[in-house]
Formats: sequence, C-alpha cells, structure tokens
Amino acid sequence: MQRLEGATHSTSWSALIERFLEAWESERPNLRPATMNHYREQLDTRLGAFAAERGIASVQDFTRAHMSEFVDWLDGYVTPRGPISQRGKQMALNCAKMLLRWCHREGLVPHDISRSVKGYQLDQQPRPQATRSDDLDALLAAFNAGTAMGIRNTAMVYLMALCGLRVSELCGLNAGDLSPREGQVTVRAETSRGVRVRRVDLPSVVRDGELMTRPAVAEALTAWLAVRASSFPELEDDDPLFVALEPGRSSTVKERDGEEGAEGAGRRMTVDGVRLMLRRAAERAGIDPRLVTPNRLRHHFGLSATAAGVNQSALMEAMGHRSPLMTMRYAVASDEERRRQFARADIAGGVTFPDAQGRRLPTRGDVEESLQEDASLSQIARRLFSRG
Repeated sequence: MQRLEGATHSTSWSALIERFLEAWESERPNLRPATMNHYREQLDTRLGAFAAERGIASVQDFTRAHMSEFVDWLDGYVTPRGPISQRGKQMALNCAKMLLRWCHREGLVPHDISRSVKGYQLDQQPRPQATRSDDLDALLAAFNAGTAMGIRNTAMVYLMALCGLRVSELCGLNAGDLSPREGQVTVRAETSRGVRVRRVDLPSVVRDGELMTRPAVAEALTAWLAVRASSFPELEDDDPLFVALEPGRSSTVKERDGEEGAEGAGRRMTVDGVRLMLRRAAERAGIDPRLVTPNRLRHHFGLSATAAGVNQSALMEAMGHRSPLMTMRYAVASDEERRRQFARADIAGGVTFPDAQGRRLPTRGDVEESLQEDASLSQIARRLFSRG
C-alpha cells in the first residue's frame, strides 16, 4: 500500500486501537464501560491478533489483500469455548471496518479499504430457538432461594425470560432503572447513533380489577434489591443493579465454584459472568447448557408473547427491535401449526366444485382422445399451409 505523503512513522496496533476507542467514546458520552471493553476485546483479540500473526506492523501496512485474508482467518478462529458463530464473525469484521474507516477519516491511510469485503451471510432462522417452559422451570429450581446468589440469579433469569431483555441490557441496568411497584424496567441500549431508551413492562396480572406486577416476579426483584442494599450499602441508584458476589456469601459449594469468574464483589455483572452462571445452573439441573442461553431465554419471551396473542407492534417495542421483520420471526408458525390454522379456516368450504354439481370429471381416456384430435387438426393445418 502506498503510504500517505508526510507519514513519517507507523502506529502500533495497540496504540491505534486505544486512540480509536478514545475518539469513539468522546462522540458518545453516555457509552457504558462494558460496551467499550467489548469493542476493545473484539479489536485486540481479532484484528490485533491477526495482524500480529501475519507480521503486519501497523495499519499503514494493512492492504485490501489483508482484509480478505482477515475474513478467511476469522473462519478458522477458535475461542476457548469453541469456534465463534457467524454473528460473532460479523461483529469482529464490523469492528475492524469501523477502525479502518476512522483511520481513513483521520488521514492515517490513503484509502478506505473497509468496503473491499462484504459481510458474512448470517444464518436466517425462520423460527427463533427458545428455552422450553419445562427447562426454564428446572433452571429456576436449580437456584438456592435461601442464598444471595440464588436470589440474584432468579431475578436475572426473570428479566431475560419474562421481559425479553438482552444479556447486555441486563448487565447494563442500574438500580434506579428497576421499578417493581410501577411494574417497569427502563432499558438503555447503546447503538451507533447513541443511546436508545425504552420501558419494558414486568409480567403483570389483573387482581380485583387492578393491574399489578405478578407477585412471584415482584417478590424476586424486591428481594434482590434488599440483598443488594444490605450487602453493598455504598451502592446507590446510579450504580449497577446486578453485581458479582463474594464466593463466601453462598451457602453451597456448587454455587461458590467459580461462578463469578474474575469479577470482584460489588462489580457490575458481565455478559460472560451471566453465561457462566447459566451454564453451571443448567449442569446442576441436568439440562443441556445450550438450551438455556441468554438468547434462548429472550426468545422464550418473544414466542410466549406471540402465542398469547400480544400485538406485534407492542412486542416490537418491548424487545427493542428496529425492524418489524425481526419481530415477525416470532410469528412464524411450524408447518403443522400452519396446516392446522388453514384447516380450521376452511377457505375452500364455500366453493362449489364441478363434481359436486353432478358433472363427470374427465377420465384418462377422455384426455387421450382429446390429444389425438388435437394432433389430427395439427396435421390438417400443416398440409393446408404447405399448399399455400
């Protein structure tokens, strides 16, 4: 690649990534530290690792050919938990493109090579894969309701499975965002255009003509707020709602066993911490951990709401979808369900068919005779035109 005129030195990848993130953060003052750490990890462990492996010293040496090689490299990338998904590859590629576009705008490179490769073809699942109700019950039963950790984990699962929160949104909640009495939780989602705020209703019931938060959910959330207040009196409403707990706070060995990862007590729960918690709880409950992931819990909410007849526009708002097409995925029925719906509709019920009027349906002999007549007419026509 031709270097920019006047460029006398190259910038190391680690320094470049930090410069990019600082500039990106300055344009988004409400950006959460967890989001920044996520992008830093994506760039360090994907693009940075690729550059180090290929001996690409700086972004000034990064070419269009390297961009294509990076896509191939992602296909073989394996984390300690296994190969990354198509969406994970897309996230890594998007982060790399963001950095390269910024480098072009800042004049660090002469060309914008971020458009030299297309994105991944993401697998489209017409029907989202959700955690089944019986697996959800078994997962909740695996939590020890007599411990701080069990109370916290129950509250987190309720918000994912019964309110449809994304795991990143769950971890980003502050205590002031939760209002059990009002029956709502305020969710702030980071986007490329800033922060999007929505209010999600907690599961409700009608008692004596009044709308109220379902008692079991209200009790679980209120119990966690009480545990949080007594265990960490220094935390306020602007501090994280869900925090890591000291291993010693739990009364059972299984709950203590590394569930908090590297987090310190009182620190905001991380996405990896929630995933680890779910995996360990699933193992205790005898469930395949792949069936109770944060995404499947969120899909449980979407599919359950659709099956209950919730309006699609209301569901779209609750789940924070930008496009109605995302919400419509939950309305896609299985083949059997679709056939049953059409059978109940009996669309052809009001049509009078010819055989019902006593008309004789054509037999195979009738069809063959008709074809012979057509062939005879064709021969006569050819003879007439040949004479002319």
